[in-house]
Amino acid sequence: MQRTNKFLLIVLTFVLLVLITNFTVVAAEKEIILHSPPTVAVLPVLWMEENELLGADIDLTVKISPDLNRANALIAKGDIDLMITGVNVGAKIFNKGIDVKLMDVSIWAIDYLLTRGAKIDSWPELKGMTLGLPLKGGPLDFLARYFLRENGVDPTELQLVYKPLANGARSFQLGQLDAIILPEPLLTVTLNKTDDVFLSLDLNEEWAKLHHGEGRIPYVGLFVSGKLVEQDPALVREINQLYKKGVNWVNNNPEKAAALGAKYFNMPAPVIKASFTRINLNCYPHEERNPLIELYFNEIMEIYPEMIGGKLPDESFYF
Repeated sequence: MQRTNKFLLIVLTFVLLVLITNFTVVAAEKEIILHSPPTVAVLPVLWMEENELLGADIDLTVKISPDLNRANALIAKGDIDLMITGVNVGAKIFNKGIDVKLMDVSIWAIDYLLTRGAKIDSWPELKGMTLGLPLKGGPLDFLARYFLRENGVDPTELQLVYKPLANGARSFQLGQLDAIILPEPLLTVTLNKTDDVFLSLDLNEEWAKLHHGEGRIPYVGLFVSGKLVEQDPALVREINQLYKKGVNWVNNNPEKAAALGAKYFNMPAPVIKASFTRINLNCYPHEERNPLIELYFNEIMEIYPEMIGGKLPDESFYF
């Protein structure tokens, strides 16, 4: 009887130790959630997630969705830790009092002007045409109006047609628009699907003409919640460093990166790979990066200040 009791005690003790150990492991895991649209800028994070580069105690979850408003709401409530979005979007929510910080800018070239029927070489040639843009008051609307103005064209001299990106691309493919500004990889998709279409203007080259040869436009960035920075700054620094390495991985492994994108973006890998040739995916040193952001924001302030919340963000905007 005593042997039986001792045996039961040993078994119960063992079971208890297993339970305690498992609970400790579970309790030690920390979930980090990132929200991003299906953009090349998220590929470095997907690479981190798939390879578990943050270690076994960090559960990195990447949620892909084109709904940027939802991402803004989630980070405001503290329900997500990281987000990939337009640099101007991050500045706008920061200026609204939402505690976010810019970790890095990774996309510096992605948008191009397509035309039907003939290639054009200058903005004045758009006079009398219909030009598709995704959002009134958005980055592409700003850039279109900026380039038109700087090239002596009043926007009323052409018809600006606002439709969501996918709808606008479809209208252009059907011949309902004369011209459209599209980002990659949607631009490659449109070129592949449509006859008699020309890639007319590279927006970065147009920017360079007006800024002493500097063509880099800070489009898309990685943002972190101020809450996570406060709670675990070492982890945020590690994520930032791994993100930079991930950018290099994408640039050095286009086949694998395209396959990874195809898995999450519902888009063929060859299309994603082809788009890489027209995307400047890079992270630059802060002392080089920040003046480029401020240049962009200052130009925005002249046409659409509400795009960045009506003012330039202060230094606490930058991680």
